[in-house]
Amino acid sequence: MSDTMRSIDLFCGAGGLTLGLRQAGWETAAAVEYDVSACTTYRHNFPEVDLMHGDVRAVDFAQFRGAVDLVAGGPPCQPFSVAGNQRAHDDPRDCIPEFVRAVREIQPPAFLMENVAGLASRRHHSYLRFVLEQLHALGYSVVERVVDAADYGVPQHRKRLIVVGLRSGTFAFPEPTHGPGRQYPHMTAGQALHGTPDDEPNRAKVTFAKKPVLRKSPFAGMLVNGGGRPINLAEPSQTIPASAGGNRTHIVDADGVLVDYHGYVQDGGTPACGVVEGVRRLTVRESARLQSFPDDFEFLGPQSARYRQVGNAVPPLLGRVMGQELQSQLGTRRVRRTA
Repeated sequence: MSDTMRSIDLFCGAGGLTLGLRQAGWETAAAVEYDVSACTTYRHNFPEVDLMHGDVRAVDFAQFRGAVDLVAGGPPCQPFSVAGNQRAHDDPRDCIPEFVRAVREIQPPAFLMENVAGLASRRHHSYLRFVLEQLHALGYSVVERVVDAADYGVPQHRKRLIVVGLRSGTFAFPEPTHGPGRQYPHMTAGQALHGTPDDEPNRAKVTFAKKPVLRKSPFAGMLVNGGGRPINLAEPSQTIPASAGGNRTHIVDADGVLVDYHGYVQDGGTPACGVVEGVRRLTVRESARLQSFPDDFEFLGPQSARYRQVGNAVPPLLGRVMGQELQSQLGTRRVRRTA
């Protein structure tokens, strides 16, 4: 009997969760993804995995029953369009029902679902409860928690909802290892970006906002046009968004140009206009480092698609931590198979 635990990665994107689970000792037997560019990147980095490109709704998951120990994935979720008592599973953009279907048809010993932290908010509490009740009804002990990837060594504040179910026993989340009062300090953006290999630059100019929105911190608010903000290199970075690319990409300000400007405007100075000299936008590779991807993981496709792949990914390090804990807690409670 094979000793390696096997998983299927749904909505795999470029492969952040697959990579993290591999680092934890899992073998990914199959993966599903709709986006063409993400599939190209995934195939390049995981040529041995059976990748199914297409609509997850067309996949017959029963074929994997008895073949995998874990159903994992981060289903796209659009509950924010849902108001009142209307449930998000009525929205075709919401793929959580497909994750539930996969668990129902495969009946694995365990599942791991990653999603946006907003799903755990009061506004969407009823829908999350509905999903958890469905999973519990399938015979699983289900637990959920909003975690910050920075608390597990990722050089980025990235809050995500993690839902784990076990057929036998109850999953205990690993304790955070990084941050004040813990075993290690947070990994900073500066540490992560040090020595980053050269990459195609982001050519979007950084320009002063005509009407800057000031916050207490120079790393918040809106000092420049576009969606990106300056990164505090002494702390984990802000969340790398899926919408990154062009002027929506966070900013490297090694000399503190925007920090000084923030103080100047806060003290009553006249807002500037034009290009901000001495700063630049993150490259794709720098963004990937802040997501905890190693430099030998290659992203393919147009630059905009590569930024999107990075921003959509589960940080591999977070996937590894959860994967290791699942390995440990599952123990011998796994699928019996001969290959």
